[in-house]
Amino acid sequence: MTATASDWQTERTDAAAQRILDVAEKLYATDGVDGVTMRALATAVGCSRATLYRYYPSREAVQAAFVERSAGRIAKQVATTARVGNPGEQLIAAVTTVLRLVRENRAFANWFHPDGVATAAQLAVVSPAIERVAREFLSSLHPGSDTDPTDRARWLVRIMLSLLSTPGASPDDEARMLASFVVPVVVG
Repeated sequence: MTATASDWQTERTDAAAQRILDVAEKLYATDGVDGVTMRALATAVGCSRATLYRYYPSREAVQAAFVERSAGRIAKQVATTARVGNPGEQLIAAVTTVLRLVRENRAFANWFHPDGVATAAQLAVVSPAIERVAREFLSSLHPGSDTDPTDRARWLVRIMLSLLSTPGASPDDEARMLASFVVPVVVG
């Protein structure tokens, strides 16, 4: 097999995997997280369950891939909004942007309804992608720092999960709570 044929097959496999995640996102928006089964996803994609299982060995694998892809997309949007001001202001801008983006997208927001919040919390806490995004953001607040931001990143993810599953009274209320309780601990 030539490199070109291998590249073509890889691109085709990647495109199929992304198509599955696109359809999963639509189903998460309409049916909720727990309402999406492998059978329903295969039907919506237009493939057999066997084909679906070649790309994702379980429902949890689909969910994890969706979370990873979504974290990357949200991180790109946050990067454009959270670069002005001091580190505390940047942190508040980043977190409030994440909260807004998740709440505005039904597929994301459904993860934080009572039937999906346990799955969301479990995936967010163990997701390498979410932890990496949070760690990289916190590192950008203090470039050149020798302090490992891993624990602060994990804690920040838990704070965001809390605000998504139990929102403040308003976005301004959440920003005030972040300024009072999160910025002093995370930024210093």
